[in-house]
Amino acid sequence: MLKKLLISGAITLNLTACGGGSSPETVTDKMNNETPPVSASPTHTGIFLDTAVAGLNYETLSQQGKTNVDGEFIFQLDEEIIFSIGDIVLPSVKAGNYITPLEIFATEEVTQLEVVNLLRLLQSLDVDGDTSNNIQISDTSHQLATGLIVDFSASNFEQQVADLVANNGAINTQLISVDMAVDHFQQTLYTLNNQGVSTCGTTHEKIGYSGFFETFAHNVAGKATIIDDCTIEISQFTYDGGGPVVYFYGAKDHDYASSDAFLLGPKLNGQTYNNAKFIIKLPQGKTLDDLSGLSVWCIDFNADFGHMEFTP
Repeated sequence: MLKKLLISGAITLNLTACGGGSSPETVTDKMNNETPPVSASPTHTGIFLDTAVAGLNYETLSQQGKTNVDGEFIFQLDEEIIFSIGDIVLPSVKAGNYITPLEIFATEEVTQLEVVNLLRLLQSLDVDGDTSNNIQISDTSHQLATGLIVDFSASNFEQQVADLVANNGAINTQLISVDMAVDHFQQTLYTLNNQGVSTCGTTHEKIGYSGFFETFAHNVAGKATIIDDCTIEISQFTYDGGGPVVYFYGAKDHDYASSDAFLLGPKLNGQTYNNAKFIIKLPQGKTLDDLSGLSVWCIDFNADFGHMEFTP
C-alpha cells in the first residue's frame, strides 16, 4: 500500500509540474477512498464451570490456551470451542459466557451418564481435592492423558480413567462418587441461577403464584414464588439440616410419594438454613402444569418435612 501511494504521488507531482493532469487533491481523494484495513474481531471472556475449572486446554478458530485460575477462556463471537485434558477431547460446543458439562453434552439433565462421568473426572483430578476453591487440572494430568481415549458413555468408564486418576498426583486417587459429583455441580448451577441466568419464558398463567411452607418437621419454613416458566424462588427459608437425603419435591395435590413427583434444587441435608434465599429450576421435561406445590421431602423415609401450595 505504501509503495502504491508513493508511486501515485510521484506520478501526480510529475503531471502537475508539466502543467496538466490531476491536482494534489486527487491524491488525497484517492487515499480517502481506499478501503480501510479490516479490524480484528473483538474477543470475549467465558468461564468453564463445574466450579471454575483451571488448567483445561481450549482451542477455537482464533484462540488457544489453558483456562486460567478463574476458569476463564477467550473466544470470538460465533466460534466453536474444544476443551481437552491431554488427548481426552471433549465434544465441540459453541463458545459462550458460561460452559458447563451440560453444554458439552447438549443436555439439561444433570444425571445424564456422560455429564456425571465428566463431573467425576474433573473433580477427582482437582489438585488439592477441595472443590470449594475451584478445580485445578495439573500439567501431570495432561501428560498422563496423552494417548488416552475416553468414552464418557461407556460402562467401563471408571477403568478407562483409573490410571490417570491414581497417578496424577492429586489428593484423590480414585474417582469420587456419583452423588458427591452431582451434589457439587448442582450447587454451582444454583449459584448461577441466583445471578439471574435464565432462558425461560414468561407465558404461564401461574407466574407470580406463591405460598408459605407449612411446618411438619425440622423447623421447615419459608416462601416459594414462581418467577417464570421454569424458575421458582425460595425465600425466607429455614431448615435445621436434619434428614439423610432431602430435596425440594414437586407434585400435584401434595402427592409427593407418587411416581409423578420429582425433585428440584440442591440436596438440603447436612446444612442449616436460616432466612436463606435461592433459585430452583424445573428439570428437563417438567412444566408448571406438573406441580401445584412443593415439599421439603426426605427420600429415604418418604417423609414430608413441610409443604406449600402455589396460589394467586
